[in-house]
Amino acid sequence: MYIGPGEKAQVLHNDADNWWAFMKATWPNTPEVTVSTMIGLDTVTEELGATRVVPGSHRNPELQLYAEAESVAAELEAGDALVYSGNVQHGGGANRTKNRWRRAMHVSVVAGWLAPEEAAALDFQLGELDDQSERVQRMLGHRSYDPRPHRGGGLWLRHVKAIEDN
Repeated sequence: MYIGPGEKAQVLHNDADNWWAFMKATWPNTPEVTVSTMIGLDTVTEELGATRVVPGSHRNPELQLYAEAESVAAELEAGDALVYSGNVQHGGGANRTKNRWRRAMHVSVVAGWLAPEEAAALDFQLGELDDQSERVQRMLGHRSYDPRPHRGGGLWLRHVKAIEDN
């Protein structure tokens, strides 16, 4: 999540909005379907475009968009992490510098029954993950998601052997 010099602020949003129909139908009692982490690769200041967060936005009974003035900058040192619910409104801040880049990494975890934000299952060819653990294969969509006690296949099922093994 690099933000270049002079880049404008990102629109405030909820990561759970990637599945807006589910979120809208279940708000304000939406279960956690995604948890995100922003990790500073360098020091990330407000001036460099630190992620802006609207505290308490995940608890508002009204599903609404907030103004940037209602948000706070989550400044990070290199290696620090901001962990937040997918229901919290946030967005990358404006980079007000002339020649410095904001360097941070975004990692999110999504409930297995949802399509992920990025289609990692399509990034790896069949067989390419055979030497990885079943857990890694499931996380990358190459094994069946099995929400025990119920049997079921994952949306990104790419590895037929997973069904045969179960």
